[in-house]
Amino acid sequence: MSRLERSHNLLDAIAACDWYDAEMVMSAVLEEARADAPLVPFGDIEDDAEFWAAMATYEELRAYFLACGKRLARRQIGRRGKIRLAQLLLADLTDEDRQTMVATHRTGDAGRQVIQPERRQAEGPRR
Repeated sequence: MSRLERSHNLLDAIAACDWYDAEMVMSAVLEEARADAPLVPFGDIEDDAEFWAAMATYEELRAYFLACGKRLARRQIGRRGKIRLAQLLLADLTDEDRQTMVATHRTGDAGRQVIQPERRQAEGPRR
């Protein structure tokens, strides 16, 4: 049986279940498949990091990325290190989004996206 056929069978089985039962089974399976925290590297640290990242859930990737980013920001990684990180972060942005990011940084509004409510003149009795 091909991978595609097995996937269709799995989807059919999920659809045939009561949603509550299917959710419980899928949650248990996904929890078992989680990568957990990275272990002490036994070989090349970058290979271990790539392996762990490939196995991690979105929530794990996000949490570790933000925690590592905060720690790296406090370290002296040098100009080249900062440029390399920025290139990685900006690589998937559109040109317009990159320009917005740079412009936001230059104006000092980084991290502060404020949406002002529309101001209206108070309407009282007309005189």
